[in-house]
Amino acid sequence: MGVVSAKLRNSARGQHCQFCIAGVCDYDPETVVLCHAPSEVKGMGNKSDDWFAAFGCHACHEALDHHRLPREEEQFYWLRALQRTWSIWISSGLITLPVNPITAKNRPKKKAYMPSRPMQSRNQFPSKRRTREE
Repeated sequence: MGVVSAKLRNSARGQHCQFCIAGVCDYDPETVVLCHAPSEVKGMGNKSDDWFAAFGCHACHEALDHHRLPREEEQFYWLRALQRTWSIWISSGLITLPVNPITAKNRPKKKAYMPSRPMQSRNQFPSKRRTREE
């Protein structure tokens, strides 16, 4: 059994589906639950950790659990939904990062390295080419 967090599970209530699978999603916040992504832990009777999950409506959850999409599409929707869900958790304070994501974007860039003396161009020196006769 993975890590269980009542706060993360309850945070799904009333949220919008983060999968939004075209032609599948019912866009009904009343049916949204925390959908656990496939992992090493997930299997028969076991769920992934609650932090490895995303908000999903009943229709999207069922389509992913029953593998009704091609594998590449499933992976795309899982990754997108995980990113969106984590963004919601971070902005709401349910998950905290060791750095403030708002100020992290404004970090100063490293100054460019400037040599202490001017570099000479290769064209300034006559080239010494060896010939076969040497």
